[in-house]
Amino acid sequence: MALAELSDIADRLGRDLTPEETRQATALLEDATAMILDRFPRYATEPTATSRAVCRAMVLRVLQNPQGLRQESIDDYQVTYDAARSAGELYISDTEAEMLRPLIGAAFSITPTAPKAWP
Repeated sequence: MALAELSDIADRLGRDLTPEETRQATALLEDATAMILDRFPRYATEPTATSRAVCRAMVLRVLQNPQGLRQESIDDYQVTYDAARSAGELYISDTEAEMLRPLIGAAFSITPTAPKAWP
């Protein structure tokens, strides 16, 4: 089961998916979920809003920019493609990976107290 749903993708695109997009998004959701769970297995049993958001972002990145275009000019035509997307890759960005890492040391706090007086 994917971390996100097709309806999540359509909602964020603001329109219904075409049959071709539905087929592609279904496969991409499965792939994105597998990539997340391979690196962060805890989300298999404890999916969070963040893990679902990262899964959606990965898929939307491919659907919204299928050619991986980063820059385009008109006069003396130039075009620049995103390195990862030009290879047709679905990927977890560095920012997304950081979002998925657990916060270490956030589960406790230290409260300083004054030493006890000697009798």
